[in-house]
Amino acid sequence: MTKYLPLLDLLLPIAVVLFLMPISPSISSLPATIWVMLQLICAPTQKRWALWPLAFVVLAMGRSWWLNEMPHPAASEDILLIITSFLAATGISQNRWPQLLKTILLPLPLLLLQLSSSPWTPNPTAGRNQTTYLIGLLAIISICWLWSVSKSKLNMLFVSIPAFFCIFLLWHSQSRAGVIATAIALLAVKLREEHQKGTMLKFIPLAAILGISTILSLKFLRPSSVISLTGFDFMSDMGRIDIQRCYLQLPFSGNNRFIYGTGYENSKNFCHQQVTSGILDHAHNIYIQLWANAGILGLFGLGICIYLLIDNWRKLEHGLDKFALRTGQAAFLYIFVQGFFDVSLIHWPITQVFTGILLAIPLSVNGSVTAPDRS
Repeated sequence: MTKYLPLLDLLLPIAVVLFLMPISPSISSLPATIWVMLQLICAPTQKRWALWPLAFVVLAMGRSWWLNEMPHPAASEDILLIITSFLAATGISQNRWPQLLKTILLPLPLLLLQLSSSPWTPNPTAGRNQTTYLIGLLAIISICWLWSVSKSKLNMLFVSIPAFFCIFLLWHSQSRAGVIATAIALLAVKLREEHQKGTMLKFIPLAAILGISTILSLKFLRPSSVISLTGFDFMSDMGRIDIQRCYLQLPFSGNNRFIYGTGYENSKNFCHQQVTSGILDHAHNIYIQLWANAGILGLFGLGICIYLLIDNWRKLEHGLDKFALRTGQAAFLYIFVQGFFDVSLIHWPITQVFTGILLAIPLSVNGSVTAPDRS
């Protein structure tokens, strides 16, 4: 069955289509989690001792993920599916990554059929922030593909179409978090490459212009709003800041919450903040949410994972395909920068699956074998 895995990768763009169409977003959980389960079952022999039990976990908890029944916007099941998807994707061979990433972009033409006025929300049931998070990942993939394609004019013209379309979709959705996180991730990866080539000083002026233009453009995303020229929305962002202060204080409220937090299932009972768009009952920041829900233990666990990823990128980056390398590094930065603005990446199973998949790129099959020893 392993030889059919590239064909099974079509489940991922199918999940994207189902999530970004104006239908129940829970339907998208089915192909996304089926891909995870099949990837676990078809894992390389040396990984099956760990990944087959995780296939049992996916099957046993299928109802929670396929029907999206866990408490939201943050539940312990969210982290479990991200880690399961991450481990499943470590079974992907390095030469399969470029094709898999391009396959994920297949739904883009279908999005043309449902473009509407700005602010554009492809699936109102899923929510604008949640759908924009996925569109941002598509933008990362498409722009890194354009960045890595051969210098043939015909190839660059062909690949530039999905890249510019994704940039337009981000703009059209009027998502400040999506635009900022995408810009920071891509600029950081580009700056690092220029530094390695010894040409960073030449690129810094252009990077500064792009960065300033991105910040100033936030005002034009919503010309009739109260967003300042620096992109700050006083009516919305002040409410988010207030509720984040509440969540920051929760671990200091006794009952050993500093050690293990308030728990995932009831933390929203503690903090509420009225804003123009409704009532906020989560931190709009994944790190503050984790701090409130899981305390110092949760932050320590996240720190271990971040260290693992950074250490593997440092060791393995020279053994990876350029397209997969740039996409993986930019996605890593995008995911963690996006976490400062919202908890979108843990709100729906499909976004959890894509988060886990893209974070696993530096740990894919043969990575630790082919990479040079830099110690």
